Amino acid sequence: MEFTTFETAIKNYLDKRAEDDAQFATTYAKPNKNIKECCKYIFQQVEKNKPKGERCVGVSDDEVFGLAVHYYDEDDIVVEGPKNKVEAVQSPSPEPPASPEQITSEEKPKQRKPRKPKAAVDPNIPEPLDIPIF
Repeated sequence: MEFTTFETAIKNYLDKRAEDDAQFATTYAKPNKNIKECCKYIFQQVEKNKPKGERCVGVSDDEVFGLAVHYYDEDDIVVEGPKNKVEAVQSPSPEPPASPEQITSEEKPKQRKPRKPKAAVDPNIPEPLDIPIF
């Protein structure tokens, strides 16, 4: 069975937890539970808890893994699946800077016109007074 990156991350976490916790290992081995349904359950719960009118929601890793463990702990969970499109998003990784050959003429910054020299000081305007402030 082929998993998405999200499903693989959940599976890896649950496998490690089952190795460390013998009680969870028996729960994790339930024949009526699987990773794909677990991920659908997570998406369903996140969607239910999303504030009204919001188009997206951010969830911490701890919350996601907690929902995964809860899915395996409870036997009476009904999984319907998400109603909207669901995307698992990672923080962007920095891209290496482009080499000069890769920059096209469209991407090159426009050359600026040289600034006009400042006007000479008007002799009719008096110099500011140097008054010390105490």
